[in-house]
Amino acid sequence: MSKQVLQELKAKFGDRVDIVERTDRRAYVTVSNDDWIPVTRHMYEEAGGRLATATGSDRSTGVELLYHFCIDRDGTVVNIRTTLDKPFPKIESLTKYYPAADFIEREIFDFLGVEFIDHPDPRKLLSSHDRPADFHAMRRDE
Repeated sequence: MSKQVLQELKAKFGDRVDIVERTDRRAYVTVSNDDWIPVTRHMYEEAGGRLATATGSDRSTGVELLYHFCIDRDGTVVNIRTTLDKPFPKIESLTKYYPAADFIEREIFDFLGVEFIDHPDPRKLLSSHDRPADFHAMRRDE
């Protein structure tokens, strides 16, 4: 794992980031919803990370989001993680900073019900449009 990327994150955000290195090629960085945008922007604009994909999962603590940034020069991945409160999880969309986030945020909305604030096209992506608007197939409460 590129220690430099993690050291820069810690230097800039201090205790607002919790860094856990899982392997020499992957780290998880937990942030609050308030620090979501600044940390993810740092990963691209300053650390040279490429947004590869994002994932979401329904946990007992809330809906967890992970945005996976590849640091190609090092062959590493830094996962930026935050947890959203249920029953109505919402967070600012990253599409205005990363157009590649468009489809994956729509998929996460579709299956987990996360409202991405200011998303340019918040329609369902994969599930049938005749399903109830509040049905999200991957939510534990469904």
